[in-house]
Amino acid sequence: MPPKTYESRITAKGQTTIPIEVRERLQIGPGDTIQFVLVDGNYEIIPRNRPATSLFGRLQEYAIPDTSLKDYRDAVEDYFSRETDGHGDKGEAA
Repeated sequence: MPPKTYESRITAKGQTTIPIEVRERLQIGPGDTIQFVLVDGNYEIIPRNRPATSLFGRLQEYAIPDTSLKDYRDAVEDYFSRETDGHGDKGEAA
């Protein structure tokens, strides 16, 4: 069975309407935030109203070998603590 596809037009302001079937499948609605993640040359839409555990396995190829979950958590905590102190570089990756 071929994949189901949907089209949506982009406005001059860069806005678009996400088809109802897609919104229902992603369980998103008014006020929710989505994120666009580049994976293998394609963008995935990730609902930000979901727990981070929903991403496990999807970004595995980007993991740094021998890096623990604690290492990642510490890096994120360090980044955001520098950002709130005014010393973080918003263009810098966590």
